[in-house]
Amino acid sequence: MDYLRTVVPSQLLAERGSNLVVINPGSGNVRMGFASQDVPFNIPHCIARHINPQEGEEPRFSVRDQMLNCHATSSQNAERESAYDIIAALMKIPFLDDEEMPSPNQPLPPKMGRVDGFSSQQNRDDNKFTWTDVSERIIKPSTPFDRSVYKDAEEDTLPSTSDDDNGQDFKENKYKEMIFGEDALKIPPSESYCLSRPIRRGHFNVSHNYSVHQVLEDLRTIWNWILTEKLHINPRDRGLYSAILVLGETFDNREIKEMLSIVLHDLGFSTAVVHQEALSAAFGNG
Repeated sequence: MDYLRTVVPSQLLAERGSNLVVINPGSGNVRMGFASQDVPFNIPHCIARHINPQEGEEPRFSVRDQMLNCHATSSQNAERESAYDIIAALMKIPFLDDEEMPSPNQPLPPKMGRVDGFSSQQNRDDNKFTWTDVSERIIKPSTPFDRSVYKDAEEDTLPSTSDDDNGQDFKENKYKEMIFGEDALKIPPSESYCLSRPIRRGHFNVSHNYSVHQVLEDLRTIWNWILTEKLHINPRDRGLYSAILVLGETFDNREIKEMLSIVLHDLGFSTAVVHQEALSAAFGNG
């Protein structure tokens, strides 16, 4: 253990090779990858969980975060809405309330006029913004009895479809319970999801409606998803891997201890070392 406390990253990399995972939990994005990779995965550090709206409420997207200024005036709100419209036009985000179709003489839909100075006739490879699909298809048993059991047991489902009633599997669309990363940032505002960022401004994003327990649970869930879906490390095999936790200087000792506990206890790594970003950058530059 004393050796691991004093070992430098380059020496540990040479000894452990491809069984070493580097985790850099920044505020906005989390960077994670094998030490042998040239470029790590850079994923927005957020998670969106599906919530059931209360009776009589319309489904809507919400964000759980610390508010910097909760006392905005009406003029400030108007300025913000104007800025949001400009950003949406630049990113070509479709407005949900735009049902009017463009006419033949109108190449772009309303509120989507060109602001970049290019004519619509020019061939330009623009990536159009698309909303995240929040549904997933679940295959259920084909017998009528089992169908009725599943239908009564689940409430937060979308309109379901089935191929036929002749014994084939029953397919049902269901809301995704959790959505991560870039997809979580593109959830339509009309869907009942709550977006959470466990780390903000260099510290745990703890507030009166975002407890320390929930912050740690979200960190554990996000990191486990990246390890499983992006790095393809099976939870049963993580005892064969070691981790380097690269942290910014803003985290205090309690936060560092909690993140180290997640890496060793919850994620199942065999060993882990902690390095500051400045120190790692110095070693990285030779």
